[in-house]
Amino acid sequence: MRFSVTNVTVLLTFSDTPPQRLLQDTDFMADDPSSLSALLRCWLPDEAAVQDHAEAGAGQRLSPTLSQVTRWMRDAQHKLTVHRAALQDGHAMLLATSLDAEALGTGYALIGDWDMARSYWLRACHYGVQLLRQASQQAHPVVPCDGLRLVVCALAAGDMSLARQVIGLQQEQAGQVRLNRLAQAILQALLLWLDGQGSQGCHLLRQVIGSSRADRQYLFCYRGLLAMCWALLGIFSADAAMFNAGVMGQLAVHHHWALGRTGDSEEAFICLSALAMINLGQLQGLEQDVFDLLIPQGLVLART
Repeated sequence: MRFSVTNVTVLLTFSDTPPQRLLQDTDFMADDPSSLSALLRCWLPDEAAVQDHAEAGAGQRLSPTLSQVTRWMRDAQHKLTVHRAALQDGHAMLLATSLDAEALGTGYALIGDWDMARSYWLRACHYGVQLLRQASQQAHPVVPCDGLRLVVCALAAGDMSLARQVIGLQQEQAGQVRLNRLAQAILQALLLWLDGQGSQGCHLLRQVIGSSRADRQYLFCYRGLLAMCWALLGIFSADAAMFNAGVMGQLAVHHHWALGRTGDSEEAFICLSALAMINLGQLQGLEQDVFDLLIPQGLVLART
């Protein structure tokens, strides 16, 4: 069965193929909701509010105009040029340059130039890797770098080796640059899985989900990361239903966020983290059952 997300309530009613619970290491999650959709109901407990959002967002598609994309790409290219010039002068502009390259890659993705999109996302990663290396040489890094953002860019571009390099560098400075605990758990679980310790990676993700469950405000703020954890659990355990439910959760959260944005930027129109999870799932042979404009199919890797 194939699904497409058009508003956040799609996932709230998604129950055709509920994710399967893993059998081992689940004692501490005995009281947890049995599916991601149940967790989302915890985030949005007010049914009237959910219905209001459904009526406001039903049928809306996130698709920018050509003039918007052209303006975003022109602005991103200008900023990238300025920041790269500053790099040549020895100024610490690596983070800004990385963000500019990511934005430009997203712009190319929106006009269907897949090769250029991947190229700029990889550039964003390489600038970020330089920043991580600089940070690892300092006792107190001045400019922290979000390793998870770089991993998402690498996976969206289909480069697993670069993603692993970023994770390794981020873990080296884990005590210096503090990440959100869900983000840190995702990176640690990915590293365990890449090292052939997938069961330990699953245990870590379930543990952080269980420990975060009691704090509704925290879960609401970071519900996109929780959905990513769910998708990774499906990938690590080869559970296609759990994997697709997690991706659908990412899309639903992204769509909800994008519809409520007052700003005007390219990042609202592509869910880069969902694309990253889809590509990772494809590399593991899991079937993609969730399709949406937020995930350009031209950037999805062939299933192995």
